[in-house]
Amino acid sequence: MNRRKYLGIAGGLISIGGITYYLSSDKENFTRAEAKQDDKGTIAMRPDEKEILFVASLAPSGHNTQPWFVKYIEPYHWIIGNDKSKWLPAVDPTQRETILSIGAFVQNLEYAANSLGYACQSDVLATTNQDEDMIDVVLIKFNSIGTYDTKK
Repeated sequence: MNRRKYLGIAGGLISIGGITYYLSSDKENFTRAEAKQDDKGTIAMRPDEKEILFVASLAPSGHNTQPWFVKYIEPYHWIIGNDKSKWLPAVDPTQRETILSIGAFVQNLEYAANSLGYACQSDVLATTNQDEDMIDVVLIKFNSIGTYDTKK
């Protein structure tokens, strides 16, 4: 057997193994247990909410860890949280970069909300950078539309 044939077989086996592992893995960790869900087991969100949160999720974060989560309280009312499982203790022992990343997420959320005609009212809940619940966000519909283009 030559090297080319060996590498082809090895690469194929690794790919098949990875795909099989992914398909058989537990995917329940993609939704939080306390999220309100509809009868189908999915979170009932309005189209505007989905777009706003999608744009917000494009925010930069340290080492692209995306250390935030969103608790869905009711339509257009969320709590932005600090996901402790995404902390990087070796490079960010005081969670400074984590807090900056959550701030970037909230800023993107506000831009996206404004572009769809929502005012973003937010209150800081956290007293330290170690707290889980960081910011309470409520979106309020208003008539004039912002100038941010979220389609690009």
